[in-house]
Amino acid sequence: MTTRYVTYMPLLDRVGLVAALAAVTAGALVGCTSQVDGVAEANQTDLSSYKSTVSAAASASRAAAVDLATVTACNTLRTVNTSSVRSFNAYIDASNDGAADADTKADAAVTTMRANGTDLDAKITADVLPNIATELRAYSTENTKLADALQRRAPTDQLNSVIDSYNASKDLARTACEAYR
Repeated sequence: MTTRYVTYMPLLDRVGLVAALAAVTAGALVGCTSQVDGVAEANQTDLSSYKSTVSAAASASRAAAVDLATVTACNTLRTVNTSSVRSFNAYIDASNDGAADADTKADAAVTTMRANGTDLDAKITADVLPNIATELRAYSTENTKLADALQRRAPTDQLNSVIDSYNASKDLARTACEAYR
């Protein structure tokens, strides 16, 4: 009897498997072909809440981008201004002392100031606050004018006039950037 049981068991397993597959297939066909009547509608309360959340996140992201760009531009102003003033003052000291390297220091100051202007201009992006961008651009323009005057070795009275304009624009830009560190 044990032999018969072992012999018939695989046959019973096959019959059970076929029956199970038939039941699953029939259930899947019936379940997948059923339709629900009606119109899909969003829950207006949930939709409104979702829109508010997305809008707030976008606003916060934009504010962070503006803040970062403005801080970066203002920090660049501080760096390039320090570098430009040091380089220019090295020329002024050499010139006032009648030093033999005054022209070399003037050329170095021109190169430094032009590079610094380029660095600052690159940081004045569309994300920088408009009122600060305006002051930074004005400073950059005056920085270029001073480099130009120094390059052509403008007479002292002309150079001093350009220096006054440069210093005024520097002060305005630094004041505008006070809150952005």
